[in-house]
Amino acid sequence: WEKWLPAIMESRKLFGKLIGAEAEQIACTANVTTALAAVATGMKYKPDENIVITEMNFPTNIYMWHLRRRHGYAKEVRMLKQTDGRIPLEEFEKAVDDSTSIVSFDYVSHLSGCRQQVREIAEIGHRHGALVLVDAFQALGAIPIDVRRDGVDILVSGSYKWLMGPHSVAYIYVRRDLIPELSPTVTGWWGVKDTVVSKAAEGRDFFDRPFNLGDAIPSDSASRFEWGTPSVVAVMGAKAALEFCIKYQAPSHYDRILKHTDRIINGLKALGRKIASPLQPEHRSGIVVYRSPHPYEAVVRFADKGISVSGGYQGIRVSPHYYNTDEEIQTFLDAAKSVI
Repeated sequence: WEKWLPAIMESRKLFGKLIGAEAEQIACTANVTTALAAVATGMKYKPDENIVITEMNFPTNIYMWHLRRRHGYAKEVRMLKQTDGRIPLEEFEKAVDDSTSIVSFDYVSHLSGCRQQVREIAEIGHRHGALVLVDAFQALGAIPIDVRRDGVDILVSGSYKWLMGPHSVAYIYVRRDLIPELSPTVTGWWGVKDTVVSKAAEGRDFFDRPFNLGDAIPSDSASRFEWGTPSVVAVMGAKAALEFCIKYQAPSHYDRILKHTDRIINGLKALGRKIASPLQPEHRSGIVVYRSPHPYEAVVRFADKGISVSGGYQGIRVSPHYYNTDEEIQTFLDAAKSVI
């Protein structure tokens, strides 16, 4: 207990450092679904308001808001449609209005690798008084992220993917002045005021006085979204991954990732493959998706050659990290000649 609780506190601090936030603005949860549920159920809604999402969101970042509407917390969910693997900024301009309560979208889409114009979308949302929530799972660890620069109100992300951490750990960032306005409908012994988390942060004895059982007053920090003890082993791994990412300044190598994707795109085009990812500079990310008639079969054939890619109904997804070498990119392109 005395060893792993400080590790959890440190992982919150490290995650905050990676996105330009403070530890008290960060909560540690089991996964992004739990993270989204924690904040979505704590928001204030009016039944005549609307929620704006995109069809390129990860499914959880869609279902969560449909359920809010079904339970009477919103009049309408406006789901923006993609065009050539991207959501044009003007679609957000048309959809968001003064009755929008929240705009929720993925920083980078898992479907096409489209990078959304986060700052511009945040400006649109705030212009109409809406909150802006970003799922950064497919971006964090590759793309430099600064929540204050981009005007993000709430951000969620897991620790694997680009962060190279384990499953079963995710984090929530909430803008400091927004924390008191979000009132959790689910809580536990971690989420209330003067609990073990706040005591640890203050360097106090965890059990210096009995728990206040007369009420459930939410914590003053983002720990109000932490329901209970997370997977301790997973958090230890996430902490190590965050330390590695910060030590080697992983997001600062984003230009190298883009050079890898440039080479992959040009190489695939030369082989006659159709690129499904948007190619506009503002929408580029570390993910390249290209069409394949048999994506799952292709993934197995690539794996037989020692190459790890993923497949889905959109095609084959290639995601080189900064540590990949030019030789490894060429190995993939050589294999792609025979793997359709």
